[in-house]
Amino acid sequence: MVSDEELLNQIADGSEAGLEALVYRYHKPIYEYLQRMLNDRSLAEDLCQECFIRVCKIVRTGRLPSRFRPWIYRIATNLCKDVWKSSAYRKEALWGAEKMSLHSAGDTVSSILERQWEREAVIRALGSLADDEREVIILRFYHELKLDEIAEILEQPLGSIKTKLYKTFKKMAHLLKTEEVDPHGKAQSPG
Repeated sequence: MVSDEELLNQIADGSEAGLEALVYRYHKPIYEYLQRMLNDRSLAEDLCQECFIRVCKIVRTGRLPSRFRPWIYRIATNLCKDVWKSSAYRKEALWGAEKMSLHSAGDTVSSILERQWEREAVIRALGSLADDEREVIILRFYHELKLDEIAEILEQPLGSIKTKLYKTFKKMAHLLKTEEVDPHGKAQSPG
């Protein structure tokens, strides 16, 4: 299999096949990352396209990153930050519950509903985090990136990422532990 970096060299030389291979490899993960960060499918698709446009423009100038995967996630992260800074972006639109997509034939209705409520609780907890905390959790657990890659993407020291991940994970655990969910998916106070 051709490495990401070899594909970048092909793109720098004007290869459309190299670009197609890179887009095929990274479109879905970058789109999903943007969608999770922004909770807006249409905006995620637009930003995903913008991400690949930026990759092409930069690569065709001859500036090639040493490691592609963290670099493209950094571009996507910066696009998210631009959106968050914009006046058009509304914080209250963040983290609406997603529909359940898959379940096995042996699942009961109550077990499916229970898993859905748990998932919605996680989504609400993620939505209550600061943007930088949510970034670390999504990159690590949804996209399974290594800590050194996350540090490179967010341009922070590895130790800071480890500390942020630990503190954010504890915060999420506390949020999930103290939240009870009723059948309508609304948070209730314990008691």
